[in-house]
Amino acid sequence: MEFESEEAAKNFYEKYAKHEGFVVRLDRCHRSEVDNRIISRRFSCNKQGFHVRVRNKTKPVHKPRTSIREGCEAMMLVKVKCGKWVVTKFVKEHSHLLNASGSPSYSKMIESKDRIIQQLTKELEYRDRLCQQYRRQLFSLLETVEEQTESLSKNVELVVNNIRNL
Repeated sequence: MEFESEEAAKNFYEKYAKHEGFVVRLDRCHRSEVDNRIISRRFSCNKQGFHVRVRNKTKPVHKPRTSIREGCEAMMLVKVKCGKWVVTKFVKEHSHLLNASGSPSYSKMIESKDRIIQQLTKELEYRDRLCQQYRRQLFSLLETVEEQTESLSKNVELVVNNIRNL
């Protein structure tokens, strides 16, 4: 199978993943030593591999997050050959149960996440408008302070000149 670009390969694998009931993780990529462009990319199931715990003795120990990784080996590897992105390896089998994309629970989960994203987007837009309003008020206040400072400095200068003339 061939693709025109890495993005096209990614879009294909994401559609395939949605149909099959899993989520895609952008895994490894290899770059050209000549011009540093990506020449191969591995797309895998988000449950690929295992979480590696790194213990750091200088930082306090926190409760570790539960890992969703289960060692799944499902993946698609694409490489650039003659200007096209060619699938060179494809592993279909998953080591875990898949979400049925048509199932009500999966649809509800996606709808719930979409709703949360929409709410957060609205909140962000509201906060942005509020920030712009505060910014305008602050600039207006600074202009007023600057005008008052100029007026005050002129008055002080007049007083100093009057005292000198006495």
